[in-house]
Amino acid sequence: MKSRREFLKKASLGSMALTGISASAFNGIVNLNKSKDLSSSTVLSGDGEQLQYKVKAPLFCPYNSIMNSPSQRGGDAYYYQSEAFKHNPFTTRASGMSGSPIIIDAEGRFFGFTTTRGFEESIFSFDGKDTLSIVVPEGQELFVEENTSENEAWKAYNREMMKRLNIKPLTQYPRFWADVEYCTWSEQKHMATKRQEHFHLLTHAFVENYLDKIIEYGYPKGKMTLDHGWGMFPTGSINSGFGSWYPNPKKFPDFEKTMEMIAKKGFTPGLWIGFPKIHKDSLDAKKYPELLGAFQQGSKADRKDDIQWLNPMSDIYEYASEVISRFYNMGVMKFKIDMSYNTKSDMLHIHKALYKAAKAIDEHIEMEFHVPDIFFTKYTDVNRTNDVWLNDKYDWHARVKTHYQVAHNSSPGRGINLDHIGGNDIKSITETKFLKHLEMYKTKTGYPLVSVLPHHYGQKCVDATGDYLWDYEKGPKNIISNFY
Repeated sequence: MKSRREFLKKASLGSMALTGISASAFNGIVNLNKSKDLSSSTVLSGDGEQLQYKVKAPLFCPYNSIMNSPSQRGGDAYYYQSEAFKHNPFTTRASGMSGSPIIIDAEGRFFGFTTTRGFEESIFSFDGKDTLSIVVPEGQELFVEENTSENEAWKAYNREMMKRLNIKPLTQYPRFWADVEYCTWSEQKHMATKRQEHFHLLTHAFVENYLDKIIEYGYPKGKMTLDHGWGMFPTGSINSGFGSWYPNPKKFPDFEKTMEMIAKKGFTPGLWIGFPKIHKDSLDAKKYPELLGAFQQGSKADRKDDIQWLNPMSDIYEYASEVISRFYNMGVMKFKIDMSYNTKSDMLHIHKALYKAAKAIDEHIEMEFHVPDIFFTKYTDVNRTNDVWLNDKYDWHARVKTHYQVAHNSSPGRGINLDHIGGNDIKSITETKFLKHLEMYKTKTGYPLVSVLPHHYGQKCVDATGDYLWDYEKGPKNIISNFY
């Protein structure tokens, strides 16, 4: 591809027949080449490229997962905007967990972009009072629904987008995709006694002891994912591990035997990979310098040890095929992809190539991501709600709820990982908060994930977690979002 714009034009399928949506939603599909007037409250300005609506704040912006102030940490305030802003939802960073390019006002008015054409100029702009201006450039279209509920409007948008993007809901998939999952991350953090020690604790013995504890609890068996810390850090810096996707031989003398041990104990091997990031001193950057892309946003001026993003115009497919096949051949069947924090227009290239590479190796591999955006959905098996810190300084309850809403609503027809029971702020977890967080997941679509071992917080946590996991195991195992 010669340019990102050229790729995204090809990625978008353009206008198609509209069926199965309300009359008002039908009227809200706008192609500015036809200069269609939406309603009496809509104003076409300039050359017909800007629309204006009267709205009521706060505006729910699921694509906006970036905190603007410390007070937003741990809550959902960054998704709900009352002050003036100007956003391009296609070039925003996918920091944390960024959803579809839509806005919903406090009274349920719904606005959503429908193509990636002209994405550089597709803008939502709010005056901080009562007017939302939307720049809809040539080739772009806008979905508008003002006369129904928020959920029905979003479902109608999803149905239309699934047709446009040829997204088929998952109806059949390997049984293990719906299994409960265990992940080492929060347990690593719990066991650490000093800064960054958790990156160095993950060993063959650590994994074996973790699984033996799960078996001792009598919990159902499922997936077992090794998180950050299994790989090489060639310079000693944690950052040099991004792009060094090779098992550390000191921690794992025979990585294939570790995977065999996991399987013999009755679990499906999984692996965390921060694939979209790469460091200049990583092993793969030394082999393939063309993979080095932009520096991490917000980095220091001297950039002595900055992580870079993968160059989206390099051969991501070949690189991904090499990395995934390396571990697939050792028995890994689930990959937890992390660190997709760059601009969405770049991340889409990387996700698409990575997903296609995995599926060419084996369509049964489970690929999990944390960017639940409708434009990414076709290249996803599972989206996670992303770990939440249960810190009482902030409204963590709101963040748990909103993360789930964004994951469930923005990626229809795909699975959901109910990430990290108890969260991963180890110093903040208590018995009460652990149990409350677990309770919030009980009725939700998605498969449960245990990370920190619950005995650290008392027998009640062990028992309640077991009850939850077995209720899930014996139940219908609904993991696919039907929000469409």
